[in-house]
Amino acid sequence: MPASPRRSRLLAPIALLIVAGCGTPEQKAEVGMTAAPVAVLPPFQQELASMKAEVTLPGVWKYGYRLIDRPDTTFGGHRAIEFHYTADTASGVPPRLLMVIRAFKKPAWEKVRDSQGKVAKVFAEREGEVYTWSIVTKSPYPVGTASTLRVDQMMMELIAETSPFRMTFKK
Repeated sequence: MPASPRRSRLLAPIALLIVAGCGTPEQKAEVGMTAAPVAVLPPFQQELASMKAEVTLPGVWKYGYRLIDRPDTTFGGHRAIEFHYTADTASGVPPRLLMVIRAFKKPAWEKVRDSQGKVAKVFAEREGEVYTWSIVTKSPYPVGTASTLRVDQMMMELIAETSPFRMTFKK
């Protein structure tokens, strides 16, 4: 039974698309092609007012954290500066702790050094104070998510051999 004229008019463009798509695929020129460079933010300083200091962070940290400065008696410390990851608030990703800088009186640090030496690294010492830092060892977000990728990048830049990460004190 022959197709109706209306049905033939509908099938003709579909047949043309199928035939046109059956040709040999074009070879893509990959030689000499490179991806566009990713924007790299320069290192920046974050003021730590309660410690009368500032910390220099890698540029990838910019706009990626919220700072919480609070009293802290953990392990005999007296001050903690917490860096919590902050994603776009519309994404619904909850903030999670990424890094903490703690201040100890030197005698208090000497008492806990052996138990915390593998977790907390000495960042700086000044006027009888010891400042330590510790970071998360794995992203607190599900594997493969944008937040995990960003957190991993932040951590890798922080611990890289060429990292600008340092603490300086104000006079």
